[in-house]
Amino acid sequence: MIRFEAVGKRYPDGTTAVDHLDLDVPAGTLTVLVGPSGCGKTTSLRMINRMVDPTEGRVLVDGVDVATRRAHDLRRGIGYVIQNAGLFPHRTVLDNVATVPRLLGARRSVARKRAGELLELVGLTAGQGDRYPAQLSGGQQQRVGVARALAADPPILLMDEPFSAVDPVVRADLQRELLRLQGELRKTIVLVTHDIEEAITLGDKVAVLRPGGVLAQYAPPAELLARPADGFVEQFLGVDRGVRLLSFHPGGDLPLRRDNVIGEADTPVEAWCLVVDADERPLGWRRGGEASLLPIGHGFDPATDTLRAALDAAMLSPAGHAVGVDGSGRVLGTASAESIAEHVRAVHAARQVAAP
Repeated sequence: MIRFEAVGKRYPDGTTAVDHLDLDVPAGTLTVLVGPSGCGKTTSLRMINRMVDPTEGRVLVDGVDVATRRAHDLRRGIGYVIQNAGLFPHRTVLDNVATVPRLLGARRSVARKRAGELLELVGLTAGQGDRYPAQLSGGQQQRVGVARALAADPPILLMDEPFSAVDPVVRADLQRELLRLQGELRKTIVLVTHDIEEAITLGDKVAVLRPGGVLAQYAPPAELLARPADGFVEQFLGVDRGVRLLSFHPGGDLPLRRDNVIGEADTPVEAWCLVVDADERPLGWRRGGEASLLPIGHGFDPATDTLRAALDAAMLSPAGHAVGVDGSGRVLGTASAESIAEHVRAVHAARQVAAP
């Protein structure tokens, strides 16, 4: 566990970067520090590995004050990932990843073997290990940075804006990769970002910091979205926090209708009907008696997708209905945007009744 106890950081010019921070990061979880520029999130992160020392309070790792440990000994058990990866340009990818094990005394052959395993773990190939960083894309370089941080098998991983320098598509892919890795490795991860969407996507818990380094709220993402602590947190979460909250509602309980699903030769029974083939796979939407079909947009799988995915599918559909499909692509039924909203209201009402 990582614990901040009344931690503060003030600079000689009077600037307060962090103000009386109390925070517990449970072992094996992914905690995100998020907030606007100048709120102290990176300073807080760097106090964990003593790149910055607090002017008051204590930072403890597994019950031990980090100030009592030599910095280089402390950092051997802490991986560190920064934006733009920070790779050595004159070393191959494989040797970049092998750097820390070599510094810790591992033989070159052992370190390189471990590096190859880690490259595979983060989704890169053995062939890419022989390249130099400049020969890789930005997203691939970030994967190398994560592999290097994991090379000594540290229990703690610190990540400072690790995906901010890549495009949105690559960023989403890297986020999925990080969640997959965390599912396998269960490291204690502290990640800094300015992007609330990224924080909500990745975090087991999210710490929202306000300017001046003050903790505004620390909660699981769903609680944060449902019950922001104050106006600052509500404003920082944005006007679409209700839509984001749908990501925490599973789609499996959403009622689907079948009465507007017809075969190719059937007569439409409503203004909009979903036409399926003999294998129950969607062919498109038919409006009234028109012969042409309009594309469904995209479907959603209630077994794996959330209500946010269902609402997105409904909003992109020409008929205003999401198409629910199973893992094989066969139609389960449809749901309108209105019925999805009604279902959400019912879920909220049920939770209010159940709340103590």
